[in-house]
Amino acid sequence: MTAEGNDQSSEEPGFTFSDKRRVDPNTGEVRPEADDQSASAGVDEEQVADPNSDQVSDADQTGSGSADASDLGVDIPADASDLEDTEPSAEPEPGSEAAAHLADLKRINAEYAAYRMRADRERERAALGGTIKVIEALIPVLDEVKLARENGDVTGPFETHVNKLIESLGKLGVEQYGEVGDEFDPNIHEALMQQPSDDVENPTVFLVMQPGYRIGERIIRAARVGVQQPED
Repeated sequence: MTAEGNDQSSEEPGFTFSDKRRVDPNTGEVRPEADDQSASAGVDEEQVADPNSDQVSDADQTGSGSADASDLGVDIPADASDLEDTEPSAEPEPGSEAAAHLADLKRINAEYAAYRMRADRERERAALGGTIKVIEALIPVLDEVKLARENGDVTGPFETHVNKLIESLGKLGVEQYGEVGDEFDPNIHEALMQQPSDDVENPTVFLVMQPGYRIGERIIRAARVGVQQPED
């Protein structure tokens, strides 16, 4: 008995090997039984891997529905038709402190707008005054240039500089005026001499002694001219 027990206990357990390779090593073809086993195994794995799929989806749907209001601590009534409009009115009540503050703001805004308009006008007036002073200082030079042109002395490089000077004055808005044949206007002309003529029906400039200069409607110097008056 003892020897037999020892012999049985000394025996090693048997080892078995099952070839589950899908490709037959001898033929190189896929074993049909391997395809059947993999298909059945795939179905079992899906069932085992997601045994509670219906429960999980139900729980997700329940959780997503209740996370809108309860998780945020906000109670949303089923009927919101009775809720009152809590937005503040566009205008405060007359006589209230808010109405007084609003009136003060409107007054300050109007005063600031008027101040800006006055400041813009004063700035433009100052710029115009500076330009006029420069032109008044250049008028004697411009008169000499006019006489030199009439005598044919403005030629060569000197003519180029004179043209640039006139163009620069034009960019500042300075206009030179006064031509023979212009109708005499006492607002922009200064008549230094007059003579009667049968060739004109209205007072007409027949001689420009010194041209006039203006910026827009502002006369810097009136044109000094000779005028022909129609005979009675």
